[in-house]
Amino acid sequence: MLSLKQAAERLGVRPETLAQQAKRGKLRATLVGHTYMVMGSDLAAYDEQRKQARGFARPDHPLHGKRGGGGRRKKPPEREEHE
Repeated sequence: MLSLKQAAERLGVRPETLAQQAKRGKLRATLVGHTYMVMGSDLAAYDEQRKQARGFARPDHPLHGKRGGGGRRKKPPEREEHE
């Protein structure tokens, strides 16, 4: 069992960050008194999950690798009137 401070040192993040993740349920931790404690295996699983790609970068995302569509629209060219 590790305290959040020890776990944060291992991952290179702030203890407050891990406390937020524990409260949100993303990091499995046990509250002992006023201190969250984390199992080494749960910390390793959390670290592996946080390193994975998110959003469009995930290979299983339907829009992964697609280009275009976003950005600012171009104005249509002005038409010249012929007499």
